[in-house]
Amino acid sequence: MNFQRPRNHEHYFYTHSDFFNYSSDLVHAFLMKDYDIGMHEQEFYEINIVTKGSGIHYINDNYVNANIGDVFIIPPEISHGYVGGENFDVFHIILSDAFMIKYIADLQQLPSFNILFGAEPLMRGKTTDPLHLTLSAGELETTLNILKQIAHYEDYYSIVECSIRSNFAMISIGLLCNAYTKGNRQKEIFPKEDRALMESITFIHERYFEKITIEDLTRIAHISRSSYIKKFKEICKMPPSSYIAKIRINSASIMLRSTTLSISEIAEKTGFYDSSHFTKTFEKNYSMSPIEYRNSIKQ
Repeated sequence: MNFQRPRNHEHYFYTHSDFFNYSSDLVHAFLMKDYDIGMHEQEFYEINIVTKGSGIHYINDNYVNANIGDVFIIPPEISHGYVGGENFDVFHIILSDAFMIKYIADLQQLPSFNILFGAEPLMRGKTTDPLHLTLSAGELETTLNILKQIAHYEDYYSIVECSIRSNFAMISIGLLCNAYTKGNRQKEIFPKEDRALMESITFIHERYFEKITIEDLTRIAHISRSSYIKKFKEICKMPPSSYIAKIRINSASIMLRSTTLSISEIAEKTGFYDSSHFTKTFEKNYSMSPIEYRNSIKQ
């Protein structure tokens, strides 16, 4: 398929208010037929599963072919889009900040979760071999049967149906993580240097709230400090220290939007030295203080 950027669309941004309007409403799921959409971003995590046809999936400045069974996790504030059109169908699962906060402890216990939701989207389209998950025909059928249940319970104001949707979403994510782990892709198929970098990025997503040094990362990647920093910058377009700060800030912004935790509590939970360090770093990224950001969300 020829390289072709998404067309006829301006870049735009989805917020939580576009989908979630009730405190118990944490998950949405729906099928988009003949899918074709320009570059866009959103505040929440999104799971895309190709159920029919073929197209191209774009993420930031990179792209991969999108075929039946391909699974693409889209983190918040990541630019992405599709060239597809007629007979290209994509099932969407949208996960609110509140869902991620409520279930994150359980999610991070799932094998490959931090790869699928953290490292893989960052490296997508930047490596020789594709890193994303591709479901077998049987895995796709099983997963879609679960996802259809999420879409079936569509009363967003019913606490019972909202709870059912959240539980089916957890099952779905568990199936995806299991499929990725079962395929053992990260150990058997990926080139050694890609695998090593992915493992170090996964470590960042697992331990971002702790102190992380370059020595920790190079030890995981089994390469020298200079080689690691060079490779990391090639893939992530920033040094490791900046990426760690970005992950911490992203996590903090979710907490600011979805919890009533104090600034000092959020700083502690996201790995900053103190609230002053957190505020300074947050202002550098968002051009406003954490308190100003939280108040802007409430407006």
